[in-house]
Amino acid sequence: MMTKKKRRLVLIIVVVLVLLVITAIFLALYLNTDMFKSGKTLFVKYIGKNADNLKVLESIINETEYDEQLKSNPYNINIEAKANYTQNIGTTEENTENSISQLKVTIEGQTDVNNNYDYRDAKLLKNDEQIAQIEYLHSASDYGIKFSDLFEEYVVSENTNLKDLFRRMGYSDEQLQNIPDSINLDTEIFKELKFSDEELSSLGQKYVGIISQNVADTNFSKQSNQNVNINGQNYIANAYILTLTKEQLNNIYVNLLENIAEDEIILSKFDIMQNKINELSLGKVSLNLREDIVNRIKLKIQKINQSNIGTDETKIIVYESNGQTLRTRVETKDYQTNIDYVMLNNETFAELSILDGDNEKYKITLSYNANSLSIDINDSENGTQILFKTNEQINNQTRNQNYDLEYKIDDKKININVVENTEIIQNLQNIKQFNNQSIVRLKDLNDTQLQEIINTLTSGLNSKVEEVKNQIAYNDIEKMLIEIELMRNTTVLGSDGITETEKNRFNSNFEIIQGENLETESVERFIQIIKNNISNMEVVSDSELRLTIERNQSNEEVVNMLTEFLENNGNNKYNISVHYDENGLVNQLILTIVEDNQE
Repeated sequence: MMTKKKRRLVLIIVVVLVLLVITAIFLALYLNTDMFKSGKTLFVKYIGKNADNLKVLESIINETEYDEQLKSNPYNINIEAKANYTQNIGTTEENTENSISQLKVTIEGQTDVNNNYDYRDAKLLKNDEQIAQIEYLHSASDYGIKFSDLFEEYVVSENTNLKDLFRRMGYSDEQLQNIPDSINLDTEIFKELKFSDEELSSLGQKYVGIISQNVADTNFSKQSNQNVNINGQNYIANAYILTLTKEQLNNIYVNLLENIAEDEIILSKFDIMQNKINELSLGKVSLNLREDIVNRIKLKIQKINQSNIGTDETKIIVYESNGQTLRTRVETKDYQTNIDYVMLNNETFAELSILDGDNEKYKITLSYNANSLSIDINDSENGTQILFKTNEQINNQTRNQNYDLEYKIDDKKININVVENTEIIQNLQNIKQFNNQSIVRLKDLNDTQLQEIINTLTSGLNSKVEEVKNQIAYNDIEKMLIEIELMRNTTVLGSDGITETEKNRFNSNFEIIQGENLETESVERFIQIIKNNISNMEVVSDSELRLTIERNQSNEEVVNMLTEFLENNGNNKYNISVHYDENGLVNQLILTIVEDNQE
């Protein structure tokens, strides 16, 4: 039979065990659930989860496994882009018949990163009829571009000593400060600018901790069983509330800014950008990004301190359901801001909305799953909406991507659709190569030849631009862009009915030709470039010809006569100058034969 002393010992042991079990349960509940935690602790916990939500959203723009394969395998690519403009949406007069809806851009190419090879063939079409073409080729250390509608040759340069090349082209020392010696499109910088998991964790703990340390427990409260509607779905949530006066909020704001101004994790990202700018040698880099950011923060702190008076309250409310932060709301007397985030059925939904009372002023909605992304930006105050959608389908080595961008204002909208097809292959077929007979290698030209080529290219391109603008009815497109407020109406018409911009562009076609002692061969090329604007020719003397210049007025007979004259006098050299009408528009091109004793 157990003695009284033994029974007491057993009882004590049982009690201790029970207490230990209860303590263990309490610790488990405290550590793994929200039971027994203060409103302050829970507020800090769930507002901190916004960093986790942001990290998930950031992963949307990360490179996929397919993108990684493109870095080590050859591939073909095909892109087609179209635009449509619609007027009078939702009315019986809805109309899509316009110039922009007739255009299409196609790009075909092939790439082999491992072998430093990249080729693109871009074409502009109107009603499926080609009106312009540009080809780009990168092979080994050579980079070339060919304006196929104008010239048969690639203009080729190496990606080295670019400053010297532009110096020979006539650039001043001041202009050369903005030219790098080589162009390095380093996409790795974006990876360097991203915050690592450790950095995000450190930043989260630090700045949430600042809020926690600078706010009293009495500023926090909790409400249970709150109904929250997100994307049409109802959730029952707990609300953790932080209420602050203007002075209290500004004090926290200042504290946060002071810490940011000394935070190496954040400031080091600006150092990375600074280093990249310095490497590119883009001009005299007088701006120090780190110092500029710190100075801006200090000015902001000074401004806050000068107006840090007031009793208006701000509420920051965090809504949590099943351990997840669904909504973070900021309420002031003037506005309400909601940040929503939900993951449901493998789809991520996020939304930022700003309300003035019951009126929604601004909203950004993002919806994402494994194959598609949708971003909707709605600015109710200004009556505009931007909708971007992308869809991706991958089948073995082939990827099809479809992009849709729609911009809507009032009763008008423009829609741009891009379809991109990529196929990873074993070996490239029909590889393009630079042929010594079909290239102009800039480094092999003397200064005179280089300047002549640049003048020829500039004149030819200016003429081609004018020709394309006429074919695609650019004025109608410009008017459309002004109507939907994507372009400011800065039109200033002269007495001749054209804008200053059009006048300057037209004049540049001929001003670039001006010069002395020009070879006949060069003059012949110039004439072919500007022939669509030559309407007449006058023989002033044995040594002087005057060409009448009119916009888009061509006289084939005159051009043929001039061409024949130049061919028959191939040893001549010419001085060329221009003459302007009373409106400042080029109306004459004067060719003067250089006498032998002037050479």
